[in-house]
Amino acid sequence: MSATTMPRALSHTLIRLFSLGLLALLAACAQQREPGFYDVPRGDTVSDARHRAHGDAGTVAPAQLQFGFGADSQKKAAPDDGAAQAAPGQEATPASAGATPQALAETRTYLGTIACPAGQQACPPRRMTVTLAPDGQWRARSAPLDGAAATASMGCWHLVSTDPVRIVLQAGDQAHATLEFIQANVLRLAQLNGQAPLLESRLTRQADIDPIQELAASPAEACAQ
Repeated sequence: MSATTMPRALSHTLIRLFSLGLLALLAACAQQREPGFYDVPRGDTVSDARHRAHGDAGTVAPAQLQFGFGADSQKKAAPDDGAAQAAPGQEATPASAGATPQALAETRTYLGTIACPAGQQACPPRRMTVTLAPDGQWRARSAPLDGAAATASMGCWHLVSTDPVRIVLQAGDQAHATLEFIQANVLRLAQLNGQAPLLESRLTRQADIDPIQELAASPAEACAQ
């Protein structure tokens, strides 16, 4: 055997021994780890989506939680949302105790332009924002389109019929407005402060919930539902 062959064989042997020693060391380290040490927790996609949609009680603003917002702001809804419009001449079905209609089972905000009440043609139209919470609370903002100062109001809503779904917004002992669902996401203003609007006025559901920040410092209403 030549002199050059011996060092080459020895070099290969040393490399194998070094590799085996390294593998043995890694195996010993791995055995010291607890089972599942390298497992990465996986998020629950459904749970995450629900938290993003309804808000996490740990991250939602206090004013929103006070108004029935957050993960626990939903009520059990009836199978049918009850938002279908009554046929011509058909009387509204009175509300009865039971599950809340789907349209009222979660916090929603509606926005629309409302006309003057009948007989008051000189007043400017208004942008009306109404937020309804499933615990029976409502908050609203009315902003005249002529630039006058907006006003905010709040109270409790009461379900007065289920076919179509119709509610009365009560402010103290006064009826502030009567609203009727003509579609699942569309409200028709039937009356405002006891008067019907001069023209048909509708409010459409918005993607974002408006907590009506002007009333953030006001205590929550205790509404019996």
